[in-house]
Amino acid sequence: MKNIVTLALAITLALGYFTSCNSGVQHRTFRGIYADDPAGMEGLYNPERGFRLEVALDVTEKNYVWAPEEYPDITSYLEEQSELYASDSVSLVQTYFYLTGAVGKDLTEADFRTMNIFLDKLRELGKKAVLRFAYETQFMGRAAMGPTLEDIVRHTEQLRPFLEKNKDVIQVVQAGMIGAWGEWHSSFHGLEKSDETKRTVLQHICRMAPEGRVVQIRVPEYKNLLDPVSDDYKRVSFHDDFIVIKKHRWDGEMSEGTPAYEQIVRESPYLPVDGELPWGTWSMNEDTDNPEAGWIIDGLQTAHRLFLQHFTSLSVIHNYKEKNTKDKYSMMYWKETPIFTEFLRENKMPVSDGYFIRKDGSVAERNVFDYIRDHLGYRIELQEMTAPAVLLAGQANPVEISLINRGFSTLFNEHPVYLVLIDESGKVCHVALTDANVNDWQPYEPGDSTCTPLLHTILTDLQIPADLKKGTYCLGLWIPDGSVRLQYDNRFAIRCANGDTHWWVSPDGKYGVNILMNKISIK
Repeated sequence: MKNIVTLALAITLALGYFTSCNSGVQHRTFRGIYADDPAGMEGLYNPERGFRLEVALDVTEKNYVWAPEEYPDITSYLEEQSELYASDSVSLVQTYFYLTGAVGKDLTEADFRTMNIFLDKLRELGKKAVLRFAYETQFMGRAAMGPTLEDIVRHTEQLRPFLEKNKDVIQVVQAGMIGAWGEWHSSFHGLEKSDETKRTVLQHICRMAPEGRVVQIRVPEYKNLLDPVSDDYKRVSFHDDFIVIKKHRWDGEMSEGTPAYEQIVRESPYLPVDGELPWGTWSMNEDTDNPEAGWIIDGLQTAHRLFLQHFTSLSVIHNYKEKNTKDKYSMMYWKETPIFTEFLRENKMPVSDGYFIRKDGSVAERNVFDYIRDHLGYRIELQEMTAPAVLLAGQANPVEISLINRGFSTLFNEHPVYLVLIDESGKVCHVALTDANVNDWQPYEPGDSTCTPLLHTILTDLQIPADLKKGTYCLGLWIPDGSVRLQYDNRFAIRCANGDTHWWVSPDGKYGVNILMNKISIK
């Protein structure tokens, strides 16, 4: 914080400040982000949600799988893609670790070092992995080799402690291993032809995944191989790798109205869901083998589906800015497709406060691409706050904060919620953990046909140390990553979607704090 006085003045002017319920209490209301707020038309970068990249690394060869001559190392493609999609608020990377060179062998120390280098680069870039292991890069019987069931079981057992050690940078584990791209088809040994083999692989992937991390699988049919009352079943979610909206023979029988589609709708409120569109080179006009070339995937209907199935993340590279291609793909058309409040209200989809207006009350146009970008996963919007007008040192001070999650899904994994005090020099001098559980912050009550937004409350007694220096402080909300390794990295802290709060990053980069009160006295 450069200057607490300057900050206080700026926030005071921006907020219209507080209204007092009585002489001993301060009450504040918050608003969402207006279109003409600073960066109001840009995405809000937040961890573990939103658009994701896709990077495939050959672990043995230590290069990018699809262009090893151009990217003959471990991290350069990741760095390039992170820069290319920086404007799209990307905090996730679907990370393929291809274990092709380990077929018939144990994983080596060199293999683990290679994966470690990549995961460390993710931490350096402020991103997390949507992690998938695979062996085969060809389909339709063209793979030259592939793993046996014994290979997969052995490797999952080797990988288990490695993944637990790197749990902090793993958002979710996808059930790959079998077949082309780990999508459970076209495997060299025909592993996908046996239900018993598929069940065994899925159970071992569940054992391999770090404690507390969900496993995602391609279609509900495979999840349903598990005992529905088992712990494995409860932690398995979905990644739809062929979102095309209209029915297609390759959609995994997950088009609207199918039992699989409805199963995802039913189970997704409690699980992170991922997906992707097909490549634009396939679905549109560059693939002459595709009889449906020129097929634009409908943006409005995609948004509706992502909402109903509580999607947490979506690939930003499929049907968008595809590398070395010349045509305009579906997501580019989404940027030209307006979305209106009426459509969202009619379909009971979230409408963020102020999203469609400017500060002067005039209507602002929004497009489908931006709406999806902004509402995948969670979107925490503060509503009101009540706190003592003066905080008393050595005592418990009741503080109440209400919020609404305007996103498609709740939050997952570990994100503790703290109140912090920042002194006039810009130092965080007191941190108080609340008992709020972000995993409970559902957008609406699951099963509620009206999809009425839920109002969540953080209710805590802020205990101020008796020896804390008396004076004026900022009071803030800090929701960091729950891991020791990433807790003090502001890029992994959660930023609220409010246009009248200040996002404060400490000079050392350790804290990312939503300022609730820019000036409060402690006596």
